[in-house]
Amino acid sequence: MAALGFVFITLPCLAIVNFTCFAAFRAQKHKAFKALAYACLSFGLASALVPAGVVVWASSL
Repeated sequence: MAALGFVFITLPCLAIVNFTCFAAFRAQKHKAFKALAYACLSFGLASALVPAGVVVWASSL
């Protein structure tokens, strides 16, 4: 049950945090922050899509 809590509660919250960091880093002018922004975006997308993947996987069982 702890794994389900991690997948369906923690990862979406982490995705929201990463999307917020993406917006904040993207607004900066330095190029290093823009590169860091896309790292946050990719990690946020992965965190947001894992729960959907688990649902699709569970429905195929």
